[in-house]
Amino acid sequence: MPRMLELLRWKLQLLFAWTPTRTVALNLILGVYAFAGWGAFANKASINRELTDRVNLLQTDKDRLVDHQKELEQANLDLLREWQAKLASAREELSQTAAARDAAKGQLASSQRAVVASRKRVEQARERVSETGSIKSAEPPKRAAGKQ
Repeated sequence: MPRMLELLRWKLQLLFAWTPTRTVALNLILGVYAFAGWGAFANKASINRELTDRVNLLQTDKDRLVDHQKELEQANLDLLREWQAKLASAREELSQTAAARDAAKGQLASSQRAVVASRKRVEQARERVSETGSIKSAEPPKRAAGKQ
């Protein structure tokens, strides 16, 4: 055991007795700086790689959103065309309904005129009956010119 302690003491003295020369110190300092420089370069390259990946991801998202926007615009145009067609159909139906209404109003007016004429004939017939007290032969009914 004493031999081992002596050997350890000798190695420690040798280690602490070592004084680096200028060349060794310069090489050691340059090695540390080189190691630090390569570490910084690797760190910067890693950051650049991450940024490139993010840019690519954002570009992909942008392209996907642009495609989605185009799909929505196309769907919007399709809906617009559909609603325009429905509106045109509704306008056509409205004009047909208005024409039918106008025709019905015309028929109503002619029917009202016929009713008024019939009432006049009935009143005239009553007046004749009340004047004479008997029924005279009635005039044949006049038909409307449009119904023959």
